[in-house]
Amino acid sequence: MEGSPLRPAERIVSCVKVLPGPARDVAVGVAAAAAAAASIVLGPRSDRPLLEWSLVLAAAVVLALVRRVPVVVLTVTSVLTIMTDALLPSVSHVAPLAAGLSLGVVAFRHGWAVTGVSWAIASTAVVISFGAELLGGTNGALRIMSVAAALAAPAAFGRYLAGVRQAARVAEERAHDAEERRQTATHAARMTERARLAGDLHDLVAHHVSAIAMQAGSGKYAAEHGPDPQRRLDEAVRALDAIHASSRQALLDLRGLLRILRDPDDPAPVADPESMIADAVQRSRMAGLDVTVHMDERAAEAPLALRVTAARVVQESLTNALKHAGPGADVATTLTVSGDVLRIEIANTVPPTHRPALPASGHGLTGMRERVEILGGTFAVGPSSHGRWEVCITLPLEVSA
Repeated sequence: MEGSPLRPAERIVSCVKVLPGPARDVAVGVAAAAAAAASIVLGPRSDRPLLEWSLVLAAAVVLALVRRVPVVVLTVTSVLTIMTDALLPSVSHVAPLAAGLSLGVVAFRHGWAVTGVSWAIASTAVVISFGAELLGGTNGALRIMSVAAALAAPAAFGRYLAGVRQAARVAEERAHDAEERRQTATHAARMTERARLAGDLHDLVAHHVSAIAMQAGSGKYAAEHGPDPQRRLDEAVRALDAIHASSRQALLDLRGLLRILRDPDDPAPVADPESMIADAVQRSRMAGLDVTVHMDERAAEAPLALRVTAARVVQESLTNALKHAGPGADVATTLTVSGDVLRIEIANTVPPTHRPALPASGHGLTGMRERVEILGGTFAVGPSSHGRWEVCITLPLEVSA
């Protein structure tokens, strides 16, 4: 429970985890030596105490190296198992326990072949330490099988932990690869949409510049060749007004263009935004959608960057409606101007029963969102309170620099 004090064992484990590698090895050796010393003190007395302390502590302290050279530690503890039972048969049996722990680490670090050989070495050492008098008779085979089974437990547990670690590593790598693929796909979709929008803006601003040049030339000609001074002045003022309007509109579109990284190799052609919407609506109706369009007259006076974005949004939304709602669905498309905001809403009915949808590319919504966010707008998509699927977008009419 949160806030409760840790038990002593949990404190020890948490402290060991924060230690560096060499310090962990020392901690394991010290803990094993302390346990071995306790077994000597609490166990039966030996007439050869120096040899007892030497053998038992050697079997315990060598565990400090079990993380680094588990096979060597297993071999040493197996030899110490035989020596301890041969020289001091009545003292504490620490060496077999150390051999079992070492076998578990070997199974965790190595494959089945090394684990099998190590299990055979440890089992042989323990069987030899039993002596011939314990292995003879009717119970000898049973004792041998018991030893083999007892040592098979740490080996199996070590292999199990190794499998869990490998599965976790594979799952982590797969998740990492999937995330990288998702990010790459999203980045590619955004770059493609940026490039197309940049091409649209570039060509549409070029229309403004051409119009300015033509208006300037027309005004100059009228000012030089008009029938009377007043007529020449009126024509010049009219031309300057047209140049002023076109320049202001071009400036707004250029500000939008500065916020985009454009691919100069993208030759995407540009159509008039209103024509793009009309074509998309006509194609959708031919495909079976019942499309209604309401367009505010003031929307045609919005900056061309916004009108192109609105046209792309309408195109993509109608495509999605055909994919997911299917022929026969009603789609209401509305473009309105409210204050200093251009609002685009596309709402379609949802089929009453589940129907197989056409495969989605996964980039349509990403592309629409990218277009809107580049121009400082808002993007929302999802079910509405009226049981329809709705795309709602707002775009500021003044494109910030």
